[in-house]
Amino acid sequence: MIPIKSRQGFTLLEVLIALSLFAVGLLAVATLQGTGLRAAGAAELRTQGRAAAKSLAEHLLALPYDHDDLQDVNGNGRAGLDDRDDEDAPADHVWEPPGIARIRVFWNIAEDDPVPGLKTVRILALWQAQGGKQSTTLEFIRAAGF
Repeated sequence: MIPIKSRQGFTLLEVLIALSLFAVGLLAVATLQGTGLRAAGAAELRTQGRAAAKSLAEHLLALPYDHDDLQDVNGNGRAGLDDRDDEDAPADHVWEPPGIARIRVFWNIAEDDPVPGLKTVRILALWQAQGGKQSTTLEFIRAAGF
């Protein structure tokens, strides 16, 4: 008979402990994977929101100074620019970018602000993400001669 000390291999208890540690490690990796996917989705929406706002800003800058899209439609001037992060506030204009269902872009115009002959344009892109409403805001000043 071979003495117990000279046997090679692992005991059942050692195997169970090793499998338990491995399972805990796998659970941690799976949790991190889910968190990473959620963060990537949020980053994609944030990127799309900012891209939509920048695209609209470029479009508005290319329009003539007296174009309908650059008019203070509701007449609230500077007060309309203070409606940040509020989807229900009266915006002068609203745009829903094609192919991006969850993003809405609003913009307000303040004519002769900060001085006569200038228009201040604030663009607000809003979207719903996990954890609540998210937004990005762009603001620029448009001169009559450009």
